[in-house]
Amino acid sequence: MKLVNLVSLRKFLNPNAVQHVGVNVDDMALSKEFYCDILGGVFISEINGISGEEWTSILNGGAKNAPQLGKGDALDVCFVSFGNIAIELLRYYNKDTGMTHQAPVVLANEQGVAGMHISFNLSESINSKEFFQELAKATQHMHAVSLNKSDVHRLGSEGELGGWNCFFMSGPNGERIEFNQIAEGCNAARNFGIAADKFLAIGK
Repeated sequence: MKLVNLVSLRKFLNPNAVQHVGVNVDDMALSKEFYCDILGGVFISEINGISGEEWTSILNGGAKNAPQLGKGDALDVCFVSFGNIAIELLRYYNKDTGMTHQAPVVLANEQGVAGMHISFNLSESINSKEFFQELAKATQHMHAVSLNKSDVHRLGSEGELGGWNCFFMSGPNGERIEFNQIAEGCNAARNFGIAADKFLAIGK
C-alpha cells in the first residue's frame, strides 16, 4: 500500500515502535495469573490507586461515560513483558464500592468497529493441538475463557499470507486473543520479514 500526498511520521518513532498493548480488565489477579503464570510473561511494574482529575483528561479526554479519576474512581495498572512488546493491564474501579467501571464491552467473539485483539507467536517446533489442550486445562477455573477451536486453522501455503496458521480465544476478561504458528520461510513469514526490514530502514 502506498500513501499518496501524506507526510510519514516514521522518523519520530523508535525502531521498536510498538511499546505495549493495553487491556482493560475486571479481575486484576486473574489477569496477572493468565498473562504471567500461564503464558509466562515477566512482571515489570504495578501502580495502584491512580486518581486525580488530571488523569481523567490524560487517559479519557472529555468522554462523559469514562471513569472519573478525580471524582471517586481510580485505576490500577500492571505491565507484563513478552520480550518484544509489553501488555498493560488496566482496571478502572470505584474507590468506595470496589466495583469495576461499567462501560460498553466488546466481547471476544462480538467484534465491531474499534474491537481489538492481542496476538502471540507460537514456537514452530511445538505441537499446537497439545498447547491448546494444556491451555484449556490451565484456564478451566476462568469462567470467561473459551477456546474457539481445538487447534490452529491452517490457511494453506498459497498467497501472500501462505503458511499463516491462526487460533482465536476469549481471555479471562472476555478480551480477544489470537495465537499464530507461522513456519520459517513460508510466504507469510517472508513478507512480514520484508516489511519489517523496510520499516527499520526508513530514516537511516
